[in-house]
Amino acid sequence: MIYITENEVKMNLPMDELVNDLEVAFTDYGNGNSFSSPRDRIYTGESFLNTMPAHWKRYGISGLKTYISGKRGVKFVVILFQEKNPEEFFVIEADKLGQMRTGALPAVVTKKLNVPGEFLLIGSGFQAETQMEAMVNTLKLKRASVYSRNAEHANKFAQRMSQKLGIVIDPLRDISDLSQFKIISTVTNSKEPFLMKSAMPERYHLNLVGANLMNRSEATPEVMNSADLIIVEHREQAMNESAEIRSVKDANKIVELRDYMAKEIKTGRRTIFKSMGIGLEDIVAGRIVAKNLGYLR
Repeated sequence: MIYITENEVKMNLPMDELVNDLEVAFTDYGNGNSFSSPRDRIYTGESFLNTMPAHWKRYGISGLKTYISGKRGVKFVVILFQEKNPEEFFVIEADKLGQMRTGALPAVVTKKLNVPGEFLLIGSGFQAETQMEAMVNTLKLKRASVYSRNAEHANKFAQRMSQKLGIVIDPLRDISDLSQFKIISTVTNSKEPFLMKSAMPERYHLNLVGANLMNRSEATPEVMNSADLIIVEHREQAMNESAEIRSVKDANKIVELRDYMAKEIKTGRRTIFKSMGIGLEDIVAGRIVAKNLGYLR
């Protein structure tokens, strides 16, 4: 057994490599060469134990992300097995890994959709940093905007990430009119939806990242039902965990990301990616770390 620490993950998980491998993995998934099950949650009375298993045939790896969360905190790990050598397996601390893969996948989808226009990130917390990094690097952005309910947080985020990424990031004061933005990502812990149909542009792509519990939501049912195409990682998981997906009246609008990556699917003017996180993303990221540390080819 090889144990990989948070610091080793930070030093060995480059965003560009992660974006590329996630694109390959979800295309393989659409072609029947990767597999992932929905998240399973067990309530212990004090905490929730979560498990997210997956397999990637291309590299002969199987594993899962598992984490426990409760009043005393949260701990994430990825367990990664090699089918050819199951005795040598990896246990990977996965706080940074989760932040990275959560940021990377919306960039994969947005790049595939090829929607031109200005980018707005709503949210300025821990997960927001990799959301911005992935979008800027993958879409080659020269300028972006950020909004937070706390204006001071948005200002500090804009200053910090502008310096890190070498682009201009403008703090936005209000989201009642989003007509100038064609690409919008949200990563918040909001319990009440704040994206209104009246504020949205005529054409857009929206990445909804922040809510993966039924008591949280970032977009109103009107926004969800006005979309032409809604992409999810796993339909069953999205139906079980997302109030936004549950609000969609026309189920034919909803497609799984594996199918979108591997097949020709008409998009329309308004697209939404609702990201919940599945185990395939975690074992992809874990394999990159183990490879860059010299444990895998």
